[in-house]
Amino acid sequence: MAIVAKTGILGGGKVRTEDAVCKVRPAGEGWYSIPGRTSGDSGRVRYHGARDILEIERPGVSLSIQFRSELERTTFELDRTVYDVATMDFGHISIRERGRSVVEGRVTPSGVRLESVAPDLQPIERELAFGLPLRSNELARIFRQADRVYPGTR
Repeated sequence: MAIVAKTGILGGGKVRTEDAVCKVRPAGEGWYSIPGRTSGDSGRVRYHGARDILEIERPGVSLSIQFRSELERTTFELDRTVYDVATMDFGHISIRERGRSVVEGRVTPSGVRLESVAPDLQPIERELAFGLPLRSNELARIFRQADRVYPGTR
């Protein structure tokens, strides 16, 4: 089943997985709290727009994804495995590990829809699903702002 994350207009949002719909709440300092399957399994995520970094924390996991330009590779490491994150151009989401697809999805008007998540990334699927639209929203805001600064340059 797909994982659907929706960001709220006033902060927070929802993540829907196969087994639950989780309410995501702001947790201060840019963090969002993501409930886990159990009370001790909760995580959190934040996106730093100015630095283009997505941070994910949950019990036993702390990772940062530093997004790079299209000419460079965006990678992150989890459990000694390196994953490649494709650009989110045209709304497509793809994460690969040595050519193997581990996450496939797309950006939606209100968040993201991850069609598939490999078992090795399932422990962070909720945080990843909510963090990616935080980045997507920031990129959309930058593009809208650029349209206002340079009107008629299309």
